[in-house]
Amino acid sequence: MDETWEALSDLFFPPVCYYCKSPLDSRGGRKLCPRCRELLKLVEAPYCLGCSKTNVILDEETLLCPDCQIRSKRAPLSRVIAGAAYEGLVLHLISKFKYGRCRYLADPLTDIIMAHPEFNILAPHIACLVPVPMHWTRKIIRGFNQSEDLAYELSRRTKIPVVPALKRVRYHSSQAGLKRDERMRNLGGAFQFDKRYSKRFKNLPKSKLVAIIDDVCTTGTTAELCARQLKRNGAKNIILLCAAKT
Repeated sequence: MDETWEALSDLFFPPVCYYCKSPLDSRGGRKLCPRCRELLKLVEAPYCLGCSKTNVILDEETLLCPDCQIRSKRAPLSRVIAGAAYEGLVLHLISKFKYGRCRYLADPLTDIIMAHPEFNILAPHIACLVPVPMHWTRKIIRGFNQSEDLAYELSRRTKIPVVPALKRVRYHSSQAGLKRDERMRNLGGAFQFDKRYSKRFKNLPKSKLVAIIDDVCTTGTTAELCARQLKRNGAKNIILLCAAKT
């Protein structure tokens, strides 16, 4: 039935590239035309096993970049899995998604997350997806939370449940242009754990991952503060899944 509906939909509404709107020659769920797909700076080896950065000097033994090598082993966030570099077409897709209210772009951006070389290896071990929360006033202004849209699209494809265990309880000014320590001060006390989900995390084995979902990782401050809240409430192994890393 779904295939019949898709065929009829393609007949009356021929598929076009999500970004440049050029006609797509092939079916099969492609969202970007070949030209636009080539413009994506997807993460490929070699990349840092800690933060997914490419074009950085990696330690030969650990395959970590200098920043990740000095990061404390007690850091609440164990890894950043980013599908692409935050530049070129990916930057434009995310900007259009967030600020142009083009929510349909959650679809190709989820493709980018899932394109990470290790996604299929990690996915079976992910217990739940936790979107980075947005303050209710900002959500009213924007009309949606982009992290939630990505989480639910990823859940639809993988069947991993979304658990909205975090709340943003304090409105903060823009993070753009701030350094890591400034972001920490700016976001202090912004996140809170929703106690309704306490049981879900307390009995979670260490082998199971909790994946925080966001669109972009810049300094990792937001994800780290979210991870601290989850860790205080029972989560043991926390990663970040995002479309892009700066």
